Amino acid sequence: MPCLQRDYSKWNDLLAPEVFQLLPRLSLGRSLFDVLGDYFKDEKLKLAFTFQAKYLGMSPWECPGAFAIIPFNEHNFGIYYIKGGLNEISQAMGKVVQEEGGKIHTSTPAKKIISSNGKVQGIELEDGSRVEADKVIINADFAYAMNELMEPGTLRKYSPEKIARKKFSCSTFMLYLGLDKEYEFNHHNIIFARDYKNNVENIFKNFRLTDDMSVYIQNPTINDPTLAPQGHSALYILVPIANRQATVNWDEKQVKEYRGKVLETIKNKTRLKDIEEHIVVEKSINPLNWEEDYNVYRGATFNLGHNLSQLLYFRPRNRFEELENCFLAGGRHQSRQWIAHYL
Repeated sequence: MPCLQRDYSKWNDLLAPEVFQLLPRLSLGRSLFDVLGDYFKDEKLKLAFTFQAKYLGMSPWECPGAFAIIPFNEHNFGIYYIKGGLNEISQAMGKVVQEEGGKIHTSTPAKKIISSNGKVQGIELEDGSRVEADKVIINADFAYAMNELMEPGTLRKYSPEKIARKKFSCSTFMLYLGLDKEYEFNHHNIIFARDYKNNVENIFKNFRLTDDMSVYIQNPTINDPTLAPQGHSALYILVPIANRQATVNWDEKQVKEYRGKVLETIKNKTRLKDIEEHIVVEKSINPLNWEEDYNVYRGATFNLGHNLSQLLYFRPRNRFEELENCFLAGGRHQSRQWIAHYL
């Protein structure tokens, strides 16, 4: 715990005594899959505990072994669900801001960060207006913000050229379905590809789509009936796929074809044989949508990869090191261009 709770904003933070004490347990040089082999001998059981590597957007054969802490924490301590969905956290935070006298401006896209002599001075909005600020908190996707919200020449460590050389996570193909039927099955469901290792290699190394996919299905209405009208249900379907490094043309034909393959996989491998017959409303998001509609660099929905060269001191700081009075609140999942400013 002391190692996890400390700051790593300076390089010598890596030399702290508690870090050295933890070294034997960090499984340096070993992958998550290797570490799970210390606990489980059955191949399928090991694979079942690797799925959390998707939270990091990494292959379990490349994900650092220390991240075995994630499946351990989930299974040891459990997972909390927020009634109404994760958006309720944002709503609650917004309520607190307003209670404290703050103002929230929606439909107000930010165009760029205004800075001078290495210090943030405010923001410019898309309508051309400028807002002066003592401090700026950026909640946008990190790589997008560095490329699109900063004036050219402002950054050295995170210039567009250096950002392009970094390793990024996978992307996802999403289906959000509203159905006029209630389905009695688990809240969390995972379908593994027939050849999971090959599936992962196609995502992270070969950058290509295949029919042999892994699928995560969330059925939250089994525990939260507020998400759909009575007798209806809402499903969240996520398929990990290659980010925009893949040469896939996500036109209407491609989206329709891949949607069909995802639903066919679900029908073949689950009890949801009639799922298509009950779809009332749906929304899909593909890597191109993530990139163009939600401002996610390369459509990499989990942002920067979590390989050792991009962790701890080597990862961007919350107190942004390149600009004074600039703070990064957007993590690997933040996909919208939200900037809070303090007047």
